[in-house]
Amino acid sequence: MRWLISSSLRLAAAVVVAALVVLALGIGSLRHAAVDTLPEFLPPQVQVQTSAVGLSTNEVEQLITVPMEDQLNGVAFLDHMRSQSVPGLSTIQLTFKPGTDVYQARQLVQERVSQGPAVVNVGTPPVMIQPLSAESRAMMIGLSSTSVSPLNLSTLARWRIRPRLLAVPGVANVTIWGERDQQLQVLVDPATLHAHGTTLTQIINTAGDAMWTSPLTFVEASTPGADGFIDTPNQRLSVQHILPISTPQELARVPLEVDTGISKLKLGDVTTVVEDHPALAGDAVLTSQAGTGTGFLLVVEKFPGANTLAVDRGVQQAMSELSPGLAGVSVDTQVYRPASYLHSALHNLGWAGVAGLVLLMLWIGLVWRSWRVAVVAFVGIGLPLVVAAWVLELRGETFTLLTFSGLAVALAVVVDDAVSAVAALQGGLDAAGADAAVTIADGRDSREGRAHAITEALLGVRRPLGFALAVILLAGVPLLLVPGSNGDLTRPMLFTYLLTVLAATAVALTVTPALGLLLLRRAPEQRSTPPVVRWIRTGYDRVGPALVGRRGVAVGLAAVLGLAALAIIPQFGSGGLLPVLQDRTLIVQWSAAPGTSLPAMRQITQTAGAELQRVGGVTDVASDIGQALMGDQIVDVDKAQTWITVSGSASLGSTRSAIQTVLGHYPSLRHQLLTYSQTSLAQAPRSDTDPGGSAPLTVRLYGTDWATLNTEAQKLAGVVDHLPGVSGASFRLPTQEPSILINTNVDNAAKYGLKPGDIRRATAVLISGIPVGSYYQQQQIFDVAVWSVPSDRSNLGEIQNLLLDTPSGGVVPLKDVASVTVAPAPKEVDHDQASRYLDITANVRGQDLSTTVSRVQNAVQGVALPLGYHAEASSGLNEQQNGALRIILVVLGCLIGTLLLFQAAFRNWSRAALLLLSLPLSLAGGALTALFAGRTLTAGTLIGFLGVFAFAVRGGLLVLRRAQQLDAEGRPDAALAAAREASVPLVASAVGLILLVLPFTVRGDIAGTELVRPLSLVLIGGVITATVVTLLLLPAFAGQGRRDEVGLPPGGGFDGDFGGATPAVAGAGQAGAGQAGAGQAGMGFVAGPDGPSATALGDRPGDGSGVSSGDGVGAGAVDGTGTGTGSGEVGGQGRGDGSSAEPDGPRGSRGGEGERS
Repeated sequence: MRWLISSSLRLAAAVVVAALVVLALGIGSLRHAAVDTLPEFLPPQVQVQTSAVGLSTNEVEQLITVPMEDQLNGVAFLDHMRSQSVPGLSTIQLTFKPGTDVYQARQLVQERVSQGPAVVNVGTPPVMIQPLSAESRAMMIGLSSTSVSPLNLSTLARWRIRPRLLAVPGVANVTIWGERDQQLQVLVDPATLHAHGTTLTQIINTAGDAMWTSPLTFVEASTPGADGFIDTPNQRLSVQHILPISTPQELARVPLEVDTGISKLKLGDVTTVVEDHPALAGDAVLTSQAGTGTGFLLVVEKFPGANTLAVDRGVQQAMSELSPGLAGVSVDTQVYRPASYLHSALHNLGWAGVAGLVLLMLWIGLVWRSWRVAVVAFVGIGLPLVVAAWVLELRGETFTLLTFSGLAVALAVVVDDAVSAVAALQGGLDAAGADAAVTIADGRDSREGRAHAITEALLGVRRPLGFALAVILLAGVPLLLVPGSNGDLTRPMLFTYLLTVLAATAVALTVTPALGLLLLRRAPEQRSTPPVVRWIRTGYDRVGPALVGRRGVAVGLAAVLGLAALAIIPQFGSGGLLPVLQDRTLIVQWSAAPGTSLPAMRQITQTAGAELQRVGGVTDVASDIGQALMGDQIVDVDKAQTWITVSGSASLGSTRSAIQTVLGHYPSLRHQLLTYSQTSLAQAPRSDTDPGGSAPLTVRLYGTDWATLNTEAQKLAGVVDHLPGVSGASFRLPTQEPSILINTNVDNAAKYGLKPGDIRRATAVLISGIPVGSYYQQQQIFDVAVWSVPSDRSNLGEIQNLLLDTPSGGVVPLKDVASVTVAPAPKEVDHDQASRYLDITANVRGQDLSTTVSRVQNAVQGVALPLGYHAEASSGLNEQQNGALRIILVVLGCLIGTLLLFQAAFRNWSRAALLLLSLPLSLAGGALTALFAGRTLTAGTLIGFLGVFAFAVRGGLLVLRRAQQLDAEGRPDAALAAAREASVPLVASAVGLILLVLPFTVRGDIAGTELVRPLSLVLIGGVITATVVTLLLLPAFAGQGRRDEVGLPPGGGFDGDFGGATPAVAGAGQAGAGQAGAGQAGMGFVAGPDGPSATALGDRPGDGSGVSSGDGVGAGAVDGTGTGTGSGEVGGQGRGDGSSAEPDGPRGSRGGEGERS
């Protein structure tokens, strides 16, 4: 440490220049840093989606999910596999072990997907979704038009806008809600076909073979072949066919395909050919002041770690470039813009930070009455923050609200480091003298003397603070072990905090002394005690001795603080780790009754949207319903989300209340009013592998058949419910919704020559449609499909009467060969580890959870289950308790480590225990301010207590270490004197920190301060009580130590005015002689308010001689620095004329007529 400080002073100019370069480069680099609301809190995962619009939930499960799970099961590094099957969509979520590279995981999954066709041809091929950020939506854009048809607008969005947005750096995916893909549809009426002697198969073959290519393998267009080329003597000419079909009229002119001869019938003679879109799996509803109607929502999603602000700028620029080609199209880029919130958050944090920094600098200048000191302190505070932020940016970290919270809480250490360093600098320079003509006793020049004085002064401060740094780093270990998404949220904040603390330490040891040596070397020789310093000392002289001398009062104060510290206990578990962000985009999540149709849901969102648009302060309303291709919502059309944008000038609280009132008008719908961050956190997969989540006890029964699962679950519930300490065992079957079930009667079908497969394929074409080919137009690809006319598939009766072709050339109604009924069916089928399951949950009372889980597991293993079925018992609450227990054990280990570090600092167990026991009392103020502010224990309050802890540890170590040194010198009031010496820098740090964070609290909860405000409140209250504990309670309980118990050199203390060590003592009108023992340098500064300064310097190994000069008048202030291994004493009768005084008594005694001050 001495070498580092000495080297920095020796190369002061180079160090300062390097610091300025780092400062400039860091600030310049941070302008391009990635910014987001929350850090990435999702584990490594890969999602595979397969869309098959028209398939029921059970068919999706059977035809897609099960084969895909079988193919993906056992992928390397796989931790857990879950799946969801909903109507028209299969989603498989593969979560990999922590630390797995997501791109390597994607390669492994792609290898399995590409091994072969795991799913039948019933929809689009499986798609591996791009890796997405935890809060993936970077922007939502609304498209609507009164002059452009929905089909043309959808084509524009699909083939022009979407590709351009995908080219924006950071954009991972663009999904289109309400997309209406243009199709040429050949609509058939079985009765008309039969009247013309035509079959459905003829129509499919005709439409498919009319195109160049077809996905149907049984038509000739499935193998289109190549046109080829010809070679002439001079050139090669390629051959290309021009498809003459691009409109319904052109397709309608195609002749029907017959087995022999030429048909006189055209396709349009027996069918209706139109241009339309396929069945929708979701939709979008846009609401504006002009009215409500159907539109399109483009959801722009970003990659993990992408800069939200950069993505926003890129998307805005892309839409601006596209605007000339969007005539007649209304583009709304304000449906959802997280960048708006981030801009507001950065603006609010920036102005509050500037205001706080101005207040801090004014305070430091007021304390020291020197702008030079304020500049040194400014660099000492600003440089660590910039360095830490730059390191984070170089590591590719994204700056989030939690990152800024980590920087904010580190101010407790950064400010204290800067103030203590400035205090030591000022004391060292005052001791050395500012006059370049002053000659040091051993012949060094003034610069070398100043450097030596600064080194000794800083060493006196940094040695105890070195132990404090170790304790601060150790205190962060438990937060590093928080599991799951909570740990993923808190770790970036903690890492930022610890990194900033280390940067502050490095700056205090290198840049601050170098800058102080260069900037403060011309400090005036004559300097009276600043008024603020006198006020602090006078106040402490009135309060300190009174409390220290009354042990009962100190015990009472400690008891009050202890009770106040208990206020933190009710805050545990009383809310989420993150507060509700002041985001001005709100989301209403709608959930209608199972089986609600898309038209009904569209009408609901249109009506609600129009009503919400009329709420004062609401500027934008848009809704997405159901699914979108490769979208982030795995739901059916009975689910919807309405996005509401609130004006920046409106009261967010009042507008939320008005919105809640509107939502109350829809009692038949379940709804939640949330922010996007809340929905992202709620949808995050659980971090643990426990299937029961947070349930006290869960028995998960795996099987294949719902009826059997129901029967066996009832059996297991009865077994579990009779176990000791277990009650309330119950389970719930999957939600059911009405479905049309077609059950073929094989005997009846055989009478008409039909097989079950024939019936399913024919009804699938008539009810859902089938793509038979594609055509190309202006670099766009469109499908051709065969479907029935809408009137044949509008209700149950029409479905029952669908006419099916028979091999004999006749037709038969569907109801004659199959039963067509409406019956309940699962709305959604979830798989865990590639199997259906049912959860049996129960409560546990009066029993140990671990023991109960083992007992339940043994009980269910004794129950005979059908072949292929098995049950597993677990407890999410038990997992949480075990995790909490692990953290508690780590905390206990850290407390033991802290005690050992304190003992190493003091070499005294009683003082180490005293400081450790005082730390909870220091947190009392933070607990009270957090409680009175109505705060739960959020991430901000949690890390705020960590900042208060750091402040208390630093102050306690300095005071008790100094008291120990004074005790070794035989001072009867060692603890009180040490606290008095530390009162000025400690109060200066406390007040400065309060002023710095105060602007974050005065405006209430606004964007950006949701975490910093509770953190600041905890710091303000905690710093006040920590200062009281350090300056009043620690001296009261420290008592008198024995010199032989200390084992520490008396040098290296922290002086109350400006930092230093063994002080020269002066009485009224006297200058005391400084004496240095063997191997020790003693330095003192004596200043009377009415006279010139006097210095006392000594650095001579062995003879203990000293030099004193000056004829100060009045009570002298004490200051100085010194370190070493010998003993240094001050004695002698000082005379007012400034002459040297030799000690009256033997070495180690004290003399003098002056009163100690």
